[in-house]
Amino acid sequence: MATDPQIYGETVPPPLTETVRNPQIAGAAARLSERLDEVTRLMVERMIADVPVYRRLPPDGIADVEALAARNTRVLSAALQAGSHLDRDELRYVAEHVRERVRRGVSLEEMLHAYRVAINTFWEEAIAEGVTLGFSRDAALELARRTSELTDDLTTHAAETYVREVSRLRALSDQEARDLLELLLRGEVDAEALATHHAAPGLASAESLVVVVGRIARTDRSESDALETAAAEIRRALSTGHATPLVAVRTGVVVAVSPAEDGTPTAPRLAAVHDRLREGGTELFCGLSTPRPGLARVPAAFDQAALAVSRASLVLPVVSLAELPVVQNLLLGATGTMRALLTSMAEEIDLDGRETAAAMRTTLHAYADASMNLTRAADSLHVHPNTLRYRLGRIRERTGRDPADFNQLVDLICLLDLLEEARP
Repeated sequence: MATDPQIYGETVPPPLTETVRNPQIAGAAARLSERLDEVTRLMVERMIADVPVYRRLPPDGIADVEALAARNTRVLSAALQAGSHLDRDELRYVAEHVRERVRRGVSLEEMLHAYRVAINTFWEEAIAEGVTLGFSRDAALELARRTSELTDDLTTHAAETYVREVSRLRALSDQEARDLLELLLRGEVDAEALATHHAAPGLASAESLVVVVGRIARTDRSESDALETAAAEIRRALSTGHATPLVAVRTGVVVAVSPAEDGTPTAPRLAAVHDRLREGGTELFCGLSTPRPGLARVPAAFDQAALAVSRASLVLPVVSLAELPVVQNLLLGATGTMRALLTSMAEEIDLDGRETAAAMRTTLHAYADASMNLTRAADSLHVHPNTLRYRLGRIRERTGRDPADFNQLVDLICLLDLLEEARP
């Protein structure tokens, strides 16, 4: 179907050929044209009564609804009287009113509901004119058919225009968010400029900010679709009553700048996003920075979050550097050469295969979490203390490091964590 050439830069096809003019239908349409004000009033009254969002429109919004209803009624009546199809070029006015609905937050479903109510009113009034004129059964059916064709064409055109307008606005919004994020990461945005930017309302007033970096580890969809969906889910999860996070897709990752925790911790909200996306076939890993005061600290927070997401895994899909042990944070910052050396040391203790190494890691983490208390650690592992004592002895024999010694326990945990991270 043709679109508005002045707004969308598209070419309008030649008008459709006219149908044969039916004198009886033309007569009914002429009578309808004399009652356009009355028909328009009925259409608007029913839309306001049947569509809740229209009841909440301010006076200027209602005036716009009335203007569109009047214009639609004139166009439909003229086409019905002339026996012609709707001229797409003449429907350019629809785009202006559709933009107004989008601006006021009227959804496509709500707008189409209003169109159906209004169109049904027009159809009823057209049929009523046929009854008044004493149409035969065949003439009445032809009037109903022609009216339905015209109203369907008008509704379809409005729906397609709405979808194009939303897509256009979304593309503009996404680009503006990306541009603003780049300025933030370069430290080129001050609080005053951010306060007036609509991409992240309320963000400038936040006392401290956190940065989230999300990457797609696996997806059943295209990566671009998965990133866009992840961005929308993260935006929804981190939005608060007074602030909206700045969220943008940037070189294969989703980046969000959000006010620091406001009642609800950030990490659990991101974990909920991970769970929802996983149900849809997408595995999202997230890294979370520590809270940083002011816009000037956003670049450093981004570096933190990017480092944190590199530590995320199926076991821990959301990583916050603030919640990681100091030793693991130090490992994250190790050079490539040092990490390669430590990984080779870890591989040397994997004597009986990786499954056994994973079991060792579980045992040692439980022992450390229990502050090296054998009884409490055994309870958490659901084994007898003697069983745990035997396992720790086997680990000492295999690795040459004694878990009962604090320093050697830390060494073992770090090496086994590196081994887990290095798994394909």
